[in-house]
Amino acid sequence: MNNSALLRCKACRTVNRMPADRLMEKPKCGKCKASLDFPRSPVEGTAANFQTEVFDPPGFVLVFFWAPWCTHCRGMMPGIEDAARRKAGRLKVVMVNTEKETYLAQRFSIMSVPRLTLYRAGRQVDEVNGALSPTQLDEWAEHYLSQT
Repeated sequence: MNNSALLRCKACRTVNRMPADRLMEKPKCGKCKASLDFPRSPVEGTAANFQTEVFDPPGFVLVFFWAPWCTHCRGMMPGIEDAARRKAGRLKVVMVNTEKETYLAQRFSIMSVPRLTLYRAGRQVDEVNGALSPTQLDEWAEHYLSQT
């Protein structure tokens, strides 16, 4: 299993490799010494921030396309939030509400929700259409996270 995370410094844009077991020690950029921040909960994805939040990070980003009316989506929320917290630094989670972000729903041809799409360094790695249990979600994500 991979024990490192790739974090891009917001100050100087340098990509830093950090051992996963040291992520909670308030890591600093190796070049400019700025604090390396990473989300510990899902980030709201919008048309305005999608490039920055999904395509720019050097590591893995899980995009969860969902809708408020979808019972399966709401059922997956605790597992999505837990994955964002437990895998912080190794996996960034972005949630896109397809009812609010119709442009993104059209751009990515979202015909049904939930849809999970996994990116690495801006390139799509895999996607799953339909609901996953927390265990299935964890196994699916770890399959890719452990390959780096």
